Amino acid sequence: MVFSPEGFDEFFRGAFARLVLFLIKIGASREEAEDSAQEAMTKAYESWHAIQHPEAWVRVVAERAYVAAAARARAAPVKMMAGSWTGDATYTDLDLAVFGEEQRRVLDLFRRLPHEQRRVLAWYYDGFAIAEIATRIDGPEATVRSHLRHARQRLQRELKVGNAVADAATAGEGTN
Repeated sequence: MVFSPEGFDEFFRGAFARLVLFLIKIGASREEAEDSAQEAMTKAYESWHAIQHPEAWVRVVAERAYVAAAARARAAPVKMMAGSWTGDATYTDLDLAVFGEEQRRVLDLFRRLPHEQRRVLAWYYDGFAIAEIATRIDGPEATVRSHLRHARQRLQRELKVGNAVADAATAGEGTN
């Protein structure tokens, strides 16, 4: 079956990079984010005629794809051990190399948050209202607000600690 949905190409070109960044904000590596975003976009293409809110729809589908892939990845070492296979379990986050220093710092701060706070914050900073976030993640608005509040408080604490460390390092340089 051949699909040719009107408007999908333009949507894909405008939304793919933002979708990848959304997934990175919730904890995916660049490779995981690109794979999950591609999977979501493929499903969006196939269902384009039935999708009413494509920006939200692809985020929900991509997040589910990422969570499922992450669960499979966590299970892989156990399966390898059971099958007497070994592998290199080292992980380097080379995906952040393409971002500027400030973007890397923001993403590092995001990754320090608990998953639910990180998830809600990513939706929020992608321009979704609290009510829509609650609908998309299937949770109460009060919980979304709570996650946002706690995430902001934690980020403020992390920034204060980071700034204090930077100030101490700068002060220490002047004494040499």
